[in-house]
Amino acid sequence: MAPVSRWRRPLVSAAMGAADPTHPRFLLVCTANICRSPMAEALLRNHLELVGVAAEVASSGHLAEGTLVSPNSVTAMADRSLDIAGRRSVLTSAGALRSSDLILTMGREHVRRVLDVEMSAWPRSFTLRAAVRRGMQVGRREQDESLNAWVGRLHDGRLARDMLSDDPADDIDDPYGAPLHAYRDTARLLDDLLGRLVMLAYPDLR
Repeated sequence: MAPVSRWRRPLVSAAMGAADPTHPRFLLVCTANICRSPMAEALLRNHLELVGVAAEVASSGHLAEGTLVSPNSVTAMADRSLDIAGRRSVLTSAGALRSSDLILTMGREHVRRVLDVEMSAWPRSFTLRAAVRRGMQVGRREQDESLNAWVGRLHDGRLARDMLSDDPADDIDDPYGAPLHAYRDTARLLDDLLGRLVMLAYPDLR
């Protein structure tokens, strides 16, 4: 059966000015879509809700379709009053990649896998750490600037060959199989990075 894209409907209705004529789409990607990216999906959706951004947020992975999210991920999110219980993994599809405005991965290996599926996604695919770092470098999104234009600024000067090797400065460790405290540490890191990203992308709504 072909991979499917399972976008969540926007939960809020306000957006930043008239810069985005449609709801922006964010895709979070990791290896199996049962630990890091489902937590990142829930956390990003929460940050966007808090600032009143109408967006579609999804996550996916590269191993298998239909695997239940890790119980420790469920607990780490429940600590933050976010419910991901019962969620099952989704395979990364070319269609989801083509329709995403910003693709955020947990490591460089996931960027490489994204490009194996859909090379045209390269200008919109970043590790989460790199997106935040480059956002700090290029500056916050301007009030009359579309999200796509800001993402274009994030991409300026990037070289695909930089993705060939892994880098601790870009990669977020996988807590799979680790004790609960490792999942909580990962959730804390993801929450911080995603909060900073939303602040950069939607500065007038903070």
